[in-house]
Amino acid sequence: MNFFKSLIQRLTKSKSVQSSDPRPWEPPFDPTRPATPISYPITDLQTLESRSYFNSFHFPFNIASVKLPSDSIDLPCRPRMLVCHDMKGGYTDDLWVQGGNNQDAYAIWHWQLMDVFVYFSHDLVALPPPCWTNAAHTHGVKVLGTFITEWEEGAKISKRLLATKESAQMYAERLAELATVLGFDGWLINFEVKLDIDLINNLKEFVNHLTKIMHSSVPGSLVIWYDGTTIEGKLDWQDQLNNKNKPFFDLCDGIFVNYTWKVSELSS
Repeated sequence: MNFFKSLIQRLTKSKSVQSSDPRPWEPPFDPTRPATPISYPITDLQTLESRSYFNSFHFPFNIASVKLPSDSIDLPCRPRMLVCHDMKGGYTDDLWVQGGNNQDAYAIWHWQLMDVFVYFSHDLVALPPPCWTNAAHTHGVKVLGTFITEWEEGAKISKRLLATKESAQMYAERLAELATVLGFDGWLINFEVKLDIDLINNLKEFVNHLTKIMHSSVPGSLVIWYDGTTIEGKLDWQDQLNNKNKPFFDLCDGIFVNYTWKVSELSS
């Protein structure tokens, strides 16, 4: 009896401490230590490369339990709706895998209007909390995580990721494995950094390799390119599909144009 009482007190204390911290996965967080299960992003290349996420105590709690219905694998032949969850940086109330106590937590009520849902944060690898994947799949909606590099730190990360063709392929394989194991349907790839022109071929290989592996691993999966870094290595948002971003578009399943797009530019 004393053992169970002690365990309950430890878990209750753990949750109260984490609830007051908007980013509970930051140091001194130890992902291997039992605690209240949370969803959290991967914030550095070393963690991605080492596959250490799979050794986390929290990992099994983040596997989606609802699969995408077989009749939703192919997107319908009509104008389609993609919704990007850019909500206060991500991982707010939804990080509590077993539920929270905020009755006003953000939720989506119009799944029937959507085809694809993207979970977004400004961390390197945004892994969708399973609550989103389960809800989306219940309604036949695909779910994508986000891989993003931005600012000076993002440029350093991109340089390391794209150092060789082999490194680009390896990191693509790590992302594909995460999506496959956790049960979501692909990735939004968001490079918003300036790159040396010598790295562009490896960037194309990264997009191409990720797309191929996702397609072979997850039926109906999607890889979407964000309109940021151009084929010239510049950070230059185009607001449309053109020759500066089409080489990446041609290697994946679609493009997410920058949010300052105009109808006239899209039609041109």
